[in-house]
Amino acid sequence: MRRVKDRGQMDNGMLVSPGEIIARAASTVPERPREDANDGGVRVWTPPPPDSDMIVAGPATPNRSARRRPKDMVRHAWFYTSRGALAAGLLAAVIGVPVWFFASDAAETAQRKAAETYASLRRASGLVALGKLTVEGRNRTSRETLRAALQIKKGDSLFASDPWSIKRRLEALPWVRTASVERRFPATLVVRIVERNAIARFRDKTGTILVDDGGGIIPVAADKEHDTLIVLAGEGAPEAAAALMKALDREPALARRVVAATRQGRRRWDIVFDGGATLRLPDGYERAALAKFGEFERLHALLARGAVTYDMRLPDRLTIRNPRTATPAVTPAPPEKPAAAKKPKKAG
Repeated sequence: MRRVKDRGQMDNGMLVSPGEIIARAASTVPERPREDANDGGVRVWTPPPPDSDMIVAGPATPNRSARRRPKDMVRHAWFYTSRGALAAGLLAAVIGVPVWFFASDAAETAQRKAAETYASLRRASGLVALGKLTVEGRNRTSRETLRAALQIKKGDSLFASDPWSIKRRLEALPWVRTASVERRFPATLVVRIVERNAIARFRDKTGTILVDDGGGIIPVAADKEHDTLIVLAGEGAPEAAAALMKALDREPALARRVVAATRQGRRRWDIVFDGGATLRLPDGYERAALAKFGEFERLHALLARGAVTYDMRLPDRLTIRNPRTATPAVTPAPPEKPAAAKKPKKAG
């Protein structure tokens, strides 16, 4: 009894044996369910947790060839046989039809039918004759030049005229910028042209030609009608002419007296007025320089001085040079050479 008392536990002042302790511990553990406790006695498989080391294989792929039935084999054989027959038929048609077409008289028959159809269309097109030709926007282009470009007149077939060809021929004329051609049935052809506007004359080694408002060259010799236009010179002058004309339009009093302009180094302009005065404009600031010079002209009448050069290339000053009153530079006289010292005579 002493051994039991030493190994026991005290519960409410009473001794408990080791067997009682084991029994009490076993009563706290939940019972494990039986394997056949599921409905119908079927065991349900559940996947292992993600952190488990178990490798789970996927479901096995069934062997289709092993399970193929005789009906499936017949169906697949019929499918591939029909495809092969269709491909063979198409190949025979691609090769055989052209051979039959050229071997028989079908080619000659088709050619004859096409010729008859084309002739009937030409006869039908002759019934739609041009009755009215309208040209809009013509001012500089002569009538003879316009007729030569149109290549159509009243009474001609309206179907025989190609609007795109007429448009290209019209836009190749010197004065025509753009053109449009429209057929209006039953018997009208409307032509609209936009002509170029000459703003200056350009003088080079070959002669004097005209410049339009887009900076393009009009391959027409200048006549008396264009004598009032400014004469341009210098490399790159036609391309920069439109910007210069817009700057001069802001100063109409100066623009009326400008007779020539020279492009210097493809960067800036030198303007010549009717009295012979020259104005040197800065690079990129033509508008501001012309406005300032116009103010000086209204206050001091600078152009009345004649052939004077006004230089405004520096932004903060106006330099005036008068070549007629300029005094030539005086060349200083060369300094006199010092007299050579005489040698003393020797005493006898």
